[in-house]
Amino acid sequence: MVVFSKLALALSLASCSFAEPIPANLPKLGSMALFQHLNDVPEQWVSQGAAPKSTMIKAQIGLKQSNIVVLQEKLLDISHPESPNYGKWLSKDEIDSMLSPSAENIAAVKAWLATAGITNVSQPSPDWIEFNVPVSTMETLLNAKYENFWHTQEQRSIPRTKQYSIPEALHSVIDMVTPTTAFYSKSGSNLVFEKVDESKLTERATCDGSTITPACLKSLYNVDYTPKGNTKVGTTQFIQIGASHTDYKTFGTHYVSGLPDFLDVSVSGGYNPGNGDVAHTLEGNLDTQYAGGLASPIPSQFLALDPQNGGNFGDELSNLASYLTSNSAAPPAVSTSYGGGEQYFSGTYLDRVCNEFMKAGSMGISVFFSSGDFGVAGVNQSSCSTTFYAQWPASCPWITSVGGTQYNSGLEVVAQFPEPNARASSGGGFSGHFAAPSYQTSDTAAYVSAIGTKYQGKYNPKNRGFPDVSLVSKNFMVYINNQLYNCYGTSASAPSWAALTAMLNDYRKASGKATLGFLNPLLYSTARSAMRDVTSGSNQGCDSNGFDALKGWDPATGLGSVDFAKLRTFV
Repeated sequence: MVVFSKLALALSLASCSFAEPIPANLPKLGSMALFQHLNDVPEQWVSQGAAPKSTMIKAQIGLKQSNIVVLQEKLLDISHPESPNYGKWLSKDEIDSMLSPSAENIAAVKAWLATAGITNVSQPSPDWIEFNVPVSTMETLLNAKYENFWHTQEQRSIPRTKQYSIPEALHSVIDMVTPTTAFYSKSGSNLVFEKVDESKLTERATCDGSTITPACLKSLYNVDYTPKGNTKVGTTQFIQIGASHTDYKTFGTHYVSGLPDFLDVSVSGGYNPGNGDVAHTLEGNLDTQYAGGLASPIPSQFLALDPQNGGNFGDELSNLASYLTSNSAAPPAVSTSYGGGEQYFSGTYLDRVCNEFMKAGSMGISVFFSSGDFGVAGVNQSSCSTTFYAQWPASCPWITSVGGTQYNSGLEVVAQFPEPNARASSGGGFSGHFAAPSYQTSDTAAYVSAIGTKYQGKYNPKNRGFPDVSLVSKNFMVYINNQLYNCYGTSASAPSWAALTAMLNDYRKASGKATLGFLNPLLYSTARSAMRDVTSGSNQGCDSNGFDALKGWDPATGLGSVDFAKLRTFV
């Protein structure tokens, strides 16, 4: 997959600003107490010393949500095809009403902010508070020291702190503060690519997996429906990875007749930088060309999430979720090919951001994340001698995680990527944090039973397994700067799954039905027979051969790939 880290915090179009007096009857906040501490800075991030005090930070505070378990139960009900409530998605107002913190807790947090001179804040929803301040103010507010950390491969720096504190009385009120201790990198791989000599390409009578185009994907996965264009599909942009409209047009000229251009959508001041070198255009071009090209004529959107201050802050995932749950124009099928190592985030952070995507799913939005390109090595950890690593947010139980396959002599097997200096393959494994969700527990238990004591102690057998599904992820033809490239990675399979889902949404809309929303309960239950089980290969990574693909769900390819025509009969 082409996985870079794309994450930020989004301001709702309906957000309001506040500079209000603090109530005099608030309880005392108490002394400052350590809230989060980072034990280990991720590999490839190097401190450059203290961050400049004047560097501006777009900060976000997630307030603890009421009734979050109630929302989880509600989502599992409305997303299960055998429920009488299937497809009765919730509105933003219904979710806000269910999860809103108390007025007292909101006031207490604002009182604390006021002690650092922060009174001009916005609230895109009742459980988020956002504001812009310099590093010096964040250090005062959090009793923290920010450093500039440089990523040795991506050649960019971000201000982060290894630990921070908040008033003791607010520990039960706040879930997370960003940007603080969260680090993101190109998750999975640098997206392998090779130039293609177009003069040597030959037309094939059948698609054999060696040259993937939208028409080939439709052939491989038995796509038997032509959409009307009555829904939308979206891909996302982080860390200033752009997508070229010119290349998109060229791609359409060669592979998708009449392809409508994609729409740039700015989220929280983000923008599409457009053309650039291969490294800064490949991911965006791959995502847009296959989400839009495969789903055509369904309109495609490119959600640009980078803040205008240079994209220094990777905390954009919550921004994406905020946009999806607060904007009626958001596409109901969205793919993201970025992430980070799960081990580098606090439990409260993982829970909160995952719950934000749960909110999106409960509103009828299907959210896809690629599973990574380094097998059981997460984001390319060098050693798995003591434990396997999970990719985040692919390990979140409230999204659909997409792995990768390839075709060997007509047989679909676990994808192996020709990554230099690494053992690269479809990402997958078990979360180190999230318990297996109810829709998946029988599948993960069956797999653990099948492999016995193999890898015992390197993963938690009772936890969430990923990916959920897979699709071919090698030999994708992509245009960059008018040059054809052959691309590899689960960044190819994730937007393709989003496109297929958009086509199913289009089909459902023609029948007067709601969008598919959170997809996993459907796939793990009544639609299981539409999945093509992958039972060959393993997802090697670091110094391990990884998990074997076996009959049924497995942590290399999930439930497998799909027969679109069969899946359509279940929706």
